[in-house]
Amino acid sequence: MSKVRAGSVVLVLLSFAGSAGCGGGAPGASKGARHAEALVPANTVTDDAFPGAVRQLLTTPPGSTERLARLGGVEARTMARAAEHFRAHAHDHAMASVLGGLYLAHGDELARAALGDKGPDAIGDAAREMALRGDEGRARALYDILVRVVPDPDRREVQIHLDALSGWMKDQAAALTPVVAAGMEESVAVARRLLEPSRAAVDEASAVTIDWIHKGIALRQAVHDHRASPSREEVGEAVRAIQSGATIILALYLRDGDAKGALAALDKAQARELARPELVRALEDVADKPTAERWIEVLHAIAPGPETGRDDEQGIDDRELLRAATLGIAIEAYRLDPKMPEAAVVVAALLQELGMADASPAIVADAALAHPDARTLGGALALTMRSMSLELESEDLDGARRAYAAAAPILAMADKSGGKLQPGPARVRAMMGEIEMRDGKLAVARKLLSDSAASEKSGEVLLQLARIDWHDGNVAASLEHLRDALGAEDTGHDPALRGEVLLMISDLTREQGDASGARTPLTDALKELAKARNTPDADDRARVERVLSRVLDRFGAPQRAQQALERAFEATPHDKKQMAATLGQLVARAFVHGDLVSARDGLSRALAAEIDSDDLVYYALWVRLLERQLRKPSDGTPSRVFASIVDDGRWPGRLAAFGAGKIKPEELVASAKTPTQRTEALFYAAIDRRASGDAKGSDDALRQVISASGVDLMEVGIARDLLNGNKTVAGTLPPDVALP
Repeated sequence: MSKVRAGSVVLVLLSFAGSAGCGGGAPGASKGARHAEALVPANTVTDDAFPGAVRQLLTTPPGSTERLARLGGVEARTMARAAEHFRAHAHDHAMASVLGGLYLAHGDELARAALGDKGPDAIGDAAREMALRGDEGRARALYDILVRVVPDPDRREVQIHLDALSGWMKDQAAALTPVVAAGMEESVAVARRLLEPSRAAVDEASAVTIDWIHKGIALRQAVHDHRASPSREEVGEAVRAIQSGATIILALYLRDGDAKGALAALDKAQARELARPELVRALEDVADKPTAERWIEVLHAIAPGPETGRDDEQGIDDRELLRAATLGIAIEAYRLDPKMPEAAVVVAALLQELGMADASPAIVADAALAHPDARTLGGALALTMRSMSLELESEDLDGARRAYAAAAPILAMADKSGGKLQPGPARVRAMMGEIEMRDGKLAVARKLLSDSAASEKSGEVLLQLARIDWHDGNVAASLEHLRDALGAEDTGHDPALRGEVLLMISDLTREQGDASGARTPLTDALKELAKARNTPDADDRARVERVLSRVLDRFGAPQRAQQALERAFEATPHDKKQMAATLGQLVARAFVHGDLVSARDGLSRALAAEIDSDDLVYYALWVRLLERQLRKPSDGTPSRVFASIVDDGRWPGRLAAFGAGKIKPEELVASAKTPTQRTEALFYAAIDRRASGDAKGSDDALRQVISASGVDLMEVGIARDLLNGNKTVAGTLPPDVALP
């Protein structure tokens, strides 16, 4: 709702007097006709080819048959991804993919470009999702598209949904005052226009927006003439219409990069005086002579000004339209000059938000090669890392690989530049190496991490290489990496990282049978971590306390170790990522020590903190397996966690099914699809044997876990501790270390 106070209603409306004249009545919305043109055959686009296909699409001249074929291939792949996300119940990722695909279609292209075999599934799921969210405009747009792509027998059902939506919206509008009803119709029509690339959708949205503006101006005039005393809601809607209406009209056309259409619609609305002068001038220039530079001026001019700020409850569709228009403008600039850094970066960044993060590096590659300065190259590398991170968030490791592969020319140029880049190519390779390591692809990870360390010494990278060497049984090489890591710049500035390195040196030394030698690096870690505990950064403090807890456990001080984890939890009470790391360590530690009370407490706290179910399932498994080991009746909490996770074929669902007793250990192992999943499955199969009383068989299986490829998994650490009996170093805590 508007922030305008009731007492200032007349003042606000009077302040807009004279800013624009009222025009004629708004034209009726065009119904539009079904397009009868034959579909243009789509180019087949695989996931691996997707980044290049998107780049080709965006540089192809509009209106050409070639563009329609390329659009069809990209749409088909995008919709297939969306359908897969819907099946995995990742609705936000699915909707991003649907939006991204539809935003790339302009004019009436969607009527002739194929959506692929999965198009009806993706659009249907998206329509239902929007209907459930109460987003009538987007639901209507999606059902309008769906009715054209579903098989004939299903069209009647879709039409029923469309008719129901139309009837509901008419009933709602009938109960509202004219300006508020016009605002509701504008929001619905804009939402439809966002998703439906058709002339009918543009015409309707333009007509209702013009009507909305005129009603807002009329209300202002009525207040000026003392003929009306509007409510706060009416004032808010009138202010929104007068402040934003002209920009919305322009954005309706700029979504398709149509500058001439935008100006014509503005004149039709008689709303030039409501538009920002710099935006109108920029549009006139680009309509006269389209160049990349002039489109960038439009991009600058359409950026929201401070006067457009509104409450979150209003203008959501308007802001989304502005994002779509920004993409349309940037794409036009990019098409005309793919080597222009600003155009490429804007397009790439928006594609990241729209389910196409893997394509982003391909979009900026030409600009980075044409402008190999530190700012452009560093920005392209940063954008690549963000693309990889976003693909990880959607649990698409192959997507991260595609983003990395698309950045190959950028990395090659960065290697040749010789300049100091932030970030540099070493960090990108290190990130990819860590991703491959996480997926159990150790040979690939070793190569990437080694290349990274060779060009930029990093303690974190050397620590990962040491873990791979330890896994491979090469203790000497592992220790060499760790000692080298102690001299790295990042290790010197990161007490938690330095503590991790010293702790691992101690563990390797102890594993070789030198308990006395293991004490020295452990003592160094303890002293340095104790001094670093009071760092002002909460995240760093939590990390320090978690490493300190592990060091204290090695010294045989379990109570102090538990206290360190409590302090880590208290350091970041509102950061779910940090809380998940702390509680995961707390429950895992309790599992190793056979402390059921602490394990249950950690799981309960994780539930109360609403930790993501992908983390919760592990905590619940550890608690349930510990209950079985100790022959204790369950308190029911693990079962509630398992019941809340759908076994949809994804790995968390499989783990939950195992925890609930619905599948056997061998079935869990058989369902693992990646080396990391197999390592986890072997661990839980081993612990299942231990809980059943087969200690020897369990230990043999745990050795398989350690030799498997999931190097950095918590399960591997637990397996090591269980096989080592959680051995501690000789002696007591150093007396000169101050701890709470």
